[in-house]
Amino acid sequence: MAASPERNGYLGNESVDILEPQPLEVIAPEVKTKKRNPTPGVRVVGGRIYDPENGKTCHQCRQKTTDFAAACKQVKKKGPCPIKYCRKCLLNRYGENAEEVAGKEDWICPKCRGICNCSFCRKKKGEMPTGIMAHIAKASGCTSVHDLLEKGSDVVSAAQAILKVNADKHQGTKRSREANAADEVAADRDEIVGIKLNTVPGDEGDENIGIDLNALPSVRIKKRRKHQHSVKNNPADERSHGGDSREPLVMDKSPDVRNNNIALPRGTLATNIAGVELDHEDIGAAIQFLEFCRAFAEIFQIRKGQPERILQDVVGGRELRLVSSVVAEFHMSLLSVIQEGKGKKPLAYTRDGDAWVIDVGKHLSESVSISNELPLDCLNQGVSGYKNLSPSCKLRVLNFLCDETLSTDKLRNWIDMQNDVAAEPMNAARGKARAAKEKEKELKERLKGNMDKAMFSLNEAAALSNEENKDLIAQIEEAKKVKHSAING
Repeated sequence: MAASPERNGYLGNESVDILEPQPLEVIAPEVKTKKRNPTPGVRVVGGRIYDPENGKTCHQCRQKTTDFAAACKQVKKKGPCPIKYCRKCLLNRYGENAEEVAGKEDWICPKCRGICNCSFCRKKKGEMPTGIMAHIAKASGCTSVHDLLEKGSDVVSAAQAILKVNADKHQGTKRSREANAADEVAADRDEIVGIKLNTVPGDEGDENIGIDLNALPSVRIKKRRKHQHSVKNNPADERSHGGDSREPLVMDKSPDVRNNNIALPRGTLATNIAGVELDHEDIGAAIQFLEFCRAFAEIFQIRKGQPERILQDVVGGRELRLVSSVVAEFHMSLLSVIQEGKGKKPLAYTRDGDAWVIDVGKHLSESVSISNELPLDCLNQGVSGYKNLSPSCKLRVLNFLCDETLSTDKLRNWIDMQNDVAAEPMNAARGKARAAKEKEKELKERLKGNMDKAMFSLNEAAALSNEENKDLIAQIEEAKKVKHSAING
């Protein structure tokens, strides 16, 4: 009987808690089974039409398609043989052409000849299924899988070895990486738990040779990250060494972990914007002003090179007796838009007058978001006070007026209009994609209806319906291309 994880003992006159090791539990990973769609319906994959209701079943691959299939002409006691083989299976597995054998009146299928190498027939004979061996047959120079099997097991093993060598040269696919990772994780888990799994060696090569077909499929195992924490000592040890039980647990740092502080290179501060030398703290304000001019050049009728000229005059305009004409005119344009937004009549300003500078100071004083660092007293002095401002203050005043214009109806309506213009191509693309999707749906419904009619019609009508189905499939593919180009374009 297993002992409880904790039991009380006595050391002297004091009771202590003794921890006993517990057996490790090995939890088998849960196998997630893929859900199967019971009603897949008619679908087109790779140019082939899969119809689970009206399709022709290939005996080899057991897929129901509307493609051409060669039917057996052997007559048995209960009637003609119902077995059919599709083009690919008949060519890859037996080296026969489906159209040629269909023209023969005495053609007998591989099953009736006793040479069928499908998984069901080989199991009935007591043999293991071959799996996918078309590539191995081609690598060995054989025309088909049947030809390879006729040469014996030695030739099959040699062909498998050749294919394995070629596959080793192209390692690194997603499936191989997942398989290798699962093997490494399983080995680490077994080493930690301390158990040994009995493994049965199997032959390397084909996927079905030497494998238990009833075994569970392999699953990908995620390796859990192990964290090492310091364990709190027993109460007896704490009392014997005078330790405090209220001390917090401290995480042990592994000596193998490197604490590498990577020193990133220091970038070069940008001081030149549009050919104007600025202090590094004014770079952001200058870029903000240039972006405003680029976005609303049509509203304020900004000419090419005018924003750069304004920056040059704002930074180095203290030597001028008056404020630069381009600077004064731009401030006046901003003030006019702001006054119109407030329902006031724009005033007529002059370049050398003090009225526009004083009005700028009034707007600054009325704002609740402006910083107290701006010297409003200088703006109340008119042009002379504006000239005494530093380039940083001038840039901040200019950006403040630009931000104020963004809340006016004139700029908001213009922004909405530009958004509508930009959204027109997107709306047109959506409409085109929607129309292509509806057309694709309609063509698929017509295709399904034609296939239903072909099952109950004569051979000539069925042949005509088959040609029409091919045309519908081509139209469906064209509609898909139009839809994808409209979405991605």
